[in-house]
Amino acid sequence: MRRRSKVRLSVGAGAARKVRAFGFSLPFVVVGGFLLWVPFDLIFESLTESPINVWGSLLPHLFVSAWCFLGVYIVGAVSLAMVAVISHGAWLDGTLLGERLWLRTRWVDLSTANIDTEDDPRRGVMSLLVAAPNPEIQVKLPVRGVNSLPPEELVALADAITGTRVRQGPDDAAFVIADRLRSLAS
Repeated sequence: MRRRSKVRLSVGAGAARKVRAFGFSLPFVVVGGFLLWVPFDLIFESLTESPINVWGSLLPHLFVSAWCFLGVYIVGAVSLAMVAVISHGAWLDGTLLGERLWLRTRWVDLSTANIDTEDDPRRGVMSLLVAAPNPEIQVKLPVRGVNSLPPEELVALADAITGTRVRQGPDDAAFVIADRLRSLAS
């Protein structure tokens, strides 16, 4: 049996966008790290004094340590944004469509899934909506608009949709959508 190769779809942030996001987030992480370090350093300094003067040295440092919450917020928010931007992507592996969001990957078999499209003519955007027979897994893949897929990826996606399906009639939704994807590719 021949192993299928994964095809990376042009969805999500490209390499240049990921580098810009990392460069943009670096100053925020540094400032957040500094805001985390200063209060802990002040508290450690006040605890190592001899004798410990709780009201004179520790209490004001505890008030200063409220900045620690701001540091935690900045580092946490920027880290979550980085994970969202860097890890997003989509792959096509035979008839399987995989989408990675955050830290998990969801796979949907295009040959058995319910296929539909969502059009926004005002913005010129078309998205492919794929819902597995299990209603928990739904994938929304932008195919036309701001991040349009190249023609070879549109054809591969159309082939994956119709690969093992049996046509149920001339108005079978999956075949109509696959024909539409092929016409977008030409």
